[in-house]
Amino acid sequence: MNKTVKNILKISFFVVTGAFLFYLVYKDFNFKELFSGLNNLNWWWFLLMFAIGLLSHVSRTMRWQMLLESNGEKTRFLNTFFAVMNGYFANIAVPRLGEVTRCAVVSKYDKVNFSKVLGTMVTERIIDVIMLLLITILAVILQSAEINTFLENNPDLGKNLKFLTSLPVILGVITIGIFSVVFVVRIAKGKYNHIKVFQKLSDFVNNFWTGVISLKKVKRPLLFILHSIFIWTMYFLMLYVCFFAFEGFENLNPVSALMLFVAGSFGMVAPAPNGIGAYHFMIIQALMIYGISQNDAAGFAFIVHSLQTAGLIIMGLVSFIFIPIINKNR
Repeated sequence: MNKTVKNILKISFFVVTGAFLFYLVYKDFNFKELFSGLNNLNWWWFLLMFAIGLLSHVSRTMRWQMLLESNGEKTRFLNTFFAVMNGYFANIAVPRLGEVTRCAVVSKYDKVNFSKVLGTMVTERIIDVIMLLLITILAVILQSAEINTFLENNPDLGKNLKFLTSLPVILGVITIGIFSVVFVVRIAKGKYNHIKVFQKLSDFVNNFWTGVISLKKVKRPLLFILHSIFIWTMYFLMLYVCFFAFEGFENLNPVSALMLFVAGSFGMVAPAPNGIGAYHFMIIQALMIYGISQNDAAGFAFIVHSLQTAGLIIMGLVSFIFIPIINKNR
């Protein structure tokens, strides 16, 4: 099976998964009623949502540049920004493809070692995971009663969470993790360099690790932390301001929005283009906890996700078109 066929099958799998999840969530939804009520929306709030999203992308670009510079790599702001937007664009087609895509774009146009760039991206993702965990802990503390209600309404999800946090699963993950780390360390130290493929892999791992540890070399750590907080605050506000565009949602407070934000963030992890289906399900279930009808919740999830995805597609296309233009003389 050649590479093209594999890529087609991979994309098809993610698209079909997303379409199936979306069908399960919206199979009984009245889209005609949704579209007839679009005139009742306050669309100005969505313009604010796009502006907030743009600020988060600019901040993410600047934070990534700080990591790259700490590793001795200088990149142009526009190249880095367009790489970030290309990454989001690629993730819409294939989840996690965007991380590799944006590293490849920066590596190509700013002549930076790809494995080092990839290492800084991994550092970024580790920071993002930590931020999401902190936000999740905050949401659990502030909304423990509502979360219990959510799990009671979704017993299957509660069972899955209980299984994933069971002792055998945790021990299994730890064991696999330890063996994986030991194996990678031995590769990095050149223990298998007598085999050609492992020699190349050793160089890659060492460059990759150089990128990962770039965090401790950041020249302005406080600014880096502030960027991280700002990025996730903007993500949260992108969802919260949408409440004011819908009738009956304006009374939901920021703490409720925090709960929705966490639910939606975990929905985006699903193996589907931009979390389609899973994101909608999580948002709908979370909104129902606060007394929003299933139909209104489904409408909210559909419109917000569609507009945010459309924004990423537009910015991704603009980036895809303009990055070779601004680099035509380089």
